[in-house]
Amino acid sequence: MRSTTRAALAGSAALTCGAALLFGASAEASAAETAPLFIVKQEGLTADQGARLAGAFDLPNAIKADGGFGYVSPAFGQVPLQQAGEGKDESGRPTVSEAIDTTALKSLRPLSDQAALDRATRLLDAAPLSPALEPRPVVSNAELTLSDRAGETLSRHALDTTVSYRFQLGGLPVTGQGAKLRITFNPDGTVTQLSDTMRQLARGVDVPVIPVDEAQKQCAALYDDGVAQEQPTLGYVLPTLTAREASGVGKVKKIYPQYTCNPSTDKGAQVHRQVPAVPGSGPKAEVKASLAGGVVSGSAAVAGGRTPYTLRWSSSTTALGARGGTAVSYTQRSRLRGADETLSLEVTDANGLTTTANIDLGTGGEAGAQSVPGGGGFGKLSIDRLDVGIEQTVDEWQCAQDSAIGFKSVMSAHSVPTAFDWRGWSAWERDFKDVTLGGTDSTYVDNVDAQWYTGHGSPGGFTFKSSVTDTSIVPGDARWGNRDLEWLQLESCQVLADTSGTHDYFGRWGPTMDGLHMLNGFHTNAYCVGGGTGRAFADYLFPKQVWFWTRPALTVRNAWAQMALDKEPSGVVYRSMGNAGPGWVTNIGDHFWGQGSVGPDISKAGRIGMWSITGTV
Repeated sequence: MRSTTRAALAGSAALTCGAALLFGASAEASAAETAPLFIVKQEGLTADQGARLAGAFDLPNAIKADGGFGYVSPAFGQVPLQQAGEGKDESGRPTVSEAIDTTALKSLRPLSDQAALDRATRLLDAAPLSPALEPRPVVSNAELTLSDRAGETLSRHALDTTVSYRFQLGGLPVTGQGAKLRITFNPDGTVTQLSDTMRQLARGVDVPVIPVDEAQKQCAALYDDGVAQEQPTLGYVLPTLTAREASGVGKVKKIYPQYTCNPSTDKGAQVHRQVPAVPGSGPKAEVKASLAGGVVSGSAAVAGGRTPYTLRWSSSTTALGARGGTAVSYTQRSRLRGADETLSLEVTDANGLTTTANIDLGTGGEAGAQSVPGGGGFGKLSIDRLDVGIEQTVDEWQCAQDSAIGFKSVMSAHSVPTAFDWRGWSAWERDFKDVTLGGTDSTYVDNVDAQWYTGHGSPGGFTFKSSVTDTSIVPGDARWGNRDLEWLQLESCQVLADTSGTHDYFGRWGPTMDGLHMLNGFHTNAYCVGGGTGRAFADYLFPKQVWFWTRPALTVRNAWAQMALDKEPSGVVYRSMGNAGPGWVTNIGDHFWGQGSVGPDISKAGRIGMWSITGTV
């Protein structure tokens, strides 16, 4: 029986190959012999500080219990629409046609960059930053692009103006869910979105860091043979906030420097993993596991780092749900007979440092392993006929497991069942493939209302471990929406990339949309992040009481955007696209069923054009 260890993904890691997107430190900084430690003085905002921030912009107090501030308005990224009729979908559910008001669209005049920057200074006044942080404002616009039915661009329209901040600590780049400061203004100057997840930090002592060449070797140990490593980048990853009742006190006490691996290969998608830069700063685990009679058992002994630890188990064959604790046991449930079993464990300490172990059990036996340092890296209406689907192809990444678990959990809490949940080797290309081409989409992906996918991707498609029927979906394989599917979410790198500056994603993916209401994805790399992007997306589809404020259900498009703003690192570009019918009727304003209006199916034959909306985190 062979036993191997591989690092799995958590924290912030890219779902594709290429150089690191976020880290821009110089080679000299990466080669530093020491780097400062930072001490957490306050975890997020307090309730009083949240009230002051809300008052500065005349907003509801959208502070969260963990100390973050997260406001989003239904007017966020708003496209002027007008009602254009009513009807029913293929299941008899009511639909409302909404057409783009092209006259109002042409008259939109977003705030200038300078006007937005001037207004954003109130953000820094109302929620002062830690003196240790070095901010740099970046201005961007959400943009609506319209094309003709063949995908040729007709027009582009800026919808709003955003100021987001990039940060450095001690001269090194910063990323993570605890490094978000962003504000969006409508053309009339009102605030439609505001995120603040910053900590108060104080510079501590300088600590020795491992040399860059040693970090490069550690990175190499996390990847398969043949994956070359460019020089890793030294920086800081600020984890999600952990305060209770916005007290300013949480579990994270110190922020350590970490190296981000920069894999380079022609063998396919790779993940940017992270390794601790300070020797002995993170946790470590000794893991044992066995497989007999279809039952898998595992146990772990954890030491090092800072308690309390968070343990997450996952399987290559079986959807486990949220499993924690130092022991796990489950019965295999695989779509493939005789599938090899890999049991994975990710351990994260209180400061957000991670270690990961994978044990390959094959088809039976016992094995053990020491963990490898690092990882980190979707009138009253009955909904009893609604369902959703999940497929994710990177079961060895705990963050991908978190996405599936969270999406499924939120939908279940709102009485929306999950029709199928295939992960790893059980996720098949055939499930997405048009039935006329030998696929089974009419049974799986095109037989649910919303589909969540996590895995590797590129402008030409997205991939699968299994070869049933092959290992990738390309646009020519697919025809979605002609049966049931309304909304398809691709947590995958660059599938909706504009590779030529001509919005060529219309030409690539437009032919796949035959009644599909919306395809959500990314122009840039997407990052699989701890805490679960799937949960965040699904959560925004429904109303929620957020302490002092009841957040309304967002449209599907805005749920995708806000998920990206919450979870993805700065600089990530998200995108949604869909068909336009006669009179420029679209599904831009779609809500999830039962939460607001939903537009009609627009077939490929019946469309007059297409639309996309693009934004930057």
